Amino acid sequence: MQKRTKSFVGTRPVFTGAPSLEIGGYTLDKTNQTFNEGDIIPTGTMLIPDESTKKVLVVKSAKVKAIDSNNAKKVTLVSDDFVTPIFAVGDHVEKAAGGDFTDAPTIEAIEDGANGYIVTLSAAITGLAAGDIIEEVVNGASDKAAFRTGTAISTSAVEVTKDEVCVGVCKDTMQYAVYERRILPVRSALKTGDLLTANVHIRFTQSK
Repeated sequence: MQKRTKSFVGTRPVFTGAPSLEIGGYTLDKTNQTFNEGDIIPTGTMLIPDESTKKVLVVKSAKVKAIDSNNAKKVTLVSDDFVTPIFAVGDHVEKAAGGDFTDAPTIEAIEDGANGYIVTLSAAITGLAAGDIIEEVVNGASDKAAFRTGTAISTSAVEVTKDEVCVGVCKDTMQYAVYERRILPVRSALKTGDLLTANVHIRFTQSK
């Protein structure tokens, strides 16, 4: 696996104003999800916080930039200096949920370098095209591939280290909103208008 991690390169507002921050503190759940040491979890990443454990899972998603014409298993994903996908080798990914989990392709290699963020899959995803969103899937009901459903959003970028990783959690953007074009992609099925369906206290804006 070729992997080049990125460092912080400055700031770019992700919220139109200061969002609320959950009190008590949360840490990244590295037991039930895989991460690469040195990766940056971007500001505005969708989260699934667990109140009882104070752990958070992350919704791993990315938009397809291009597919290798000679090898459909080799997919370039959209990334820039502020937002880079956070997949790990072994993650199961799909463009749609509902199929057999065992059939969902896994990520076999990641290259994050001069040519962009490129993943090599164990199998091509049928019908995948530039502009589509791929997302990590987990083994859901009846062994079907299921997406994680975010209910909160991260308030700042954090680096994955070998130690405990603290994550700022926002469950209410209040009178403000999240610049959706500046974060990892959110599937349209998760939104009702400009609100997050699973938590209508999270608001998005399409402003640049």
